[in-house]
Amino acid sequence: MEQLSVRTVVLLLVGILAVVLIVRAPTLGFAMVGATAVVALLAQLMGRE
Repeated sequence: MEQLSVRTVVLLLVGILAVVLIVRAPTLGFAMVGATAVVALLAQLMGRE
C-alpha cells in the first residue's frame, strides 16, 4: 500500500472543508469553490511550458 503524500492529504482536507462550507453557508461555500477553481485553472495554465 502506498503512503499518502502531504499534498494528497491537504487536497482531501480542503475538499472536505469546501463541502462543509457549502452545506452550512451556501453563499460562502460556492464563492470559495469558484475561487479555488479559478486558482487551480491558473496554476494548470502557468504550469504548461
